[in-house]
Parts: sequence; structure tokens; C-alpha cells
Amino acid sequence: MDNNTSNPTVPIGYDIAWGISAILWLALTVVALLSVLRSTTLRWESKICWCAIIAILPIFGAAAWFIFGDRPSHVK
Repeated sequence: MDNNTSNPTVPIGYDIAWGISAILWLALTVVALLSVLRSTTLRWESKICWCAIIAILPIFGAAAWFIFGDRPSHVK
């Protein structure tokens, strides 16, 4: 019996792609959470809501934060 530890049904490229995807997902989530927590224009209630959205829906929540989140108020 061969003691080869590689899985012949899943090429190494898929493992690398999934690993990179997981790292990018984690980085996006952490950056979004830090951005929310560092925001100076939001009250703490809004920060809690944004953090919950990002934690429950990591990719969509982070994307929503970067698109709709901390917008500067209009200066007259």
C-alpha cells in the first residue's frame, strides 16, 4: 500500500485557490470591522449594527460597508 498523502481526486491548484480565497475573505472581514470601529462619524449603536452585519454576512456586509457605510457629511 502506498503511503502517499496527496489526494489524487483534488488537484493542488484547487487547494491553493481555496486557501487564497479564505485568506482574502478573512482579510476583507477584519479590515471592514476595523474600519467600522475606527469610524468617527458613527454612533456606537450604528457601529454595533454594522459589526453584526459584517459578522453575519462577511462578504456582502463588508462590501455594503465600503459602498454605503462611512460617508462624510455634506459641508456647506
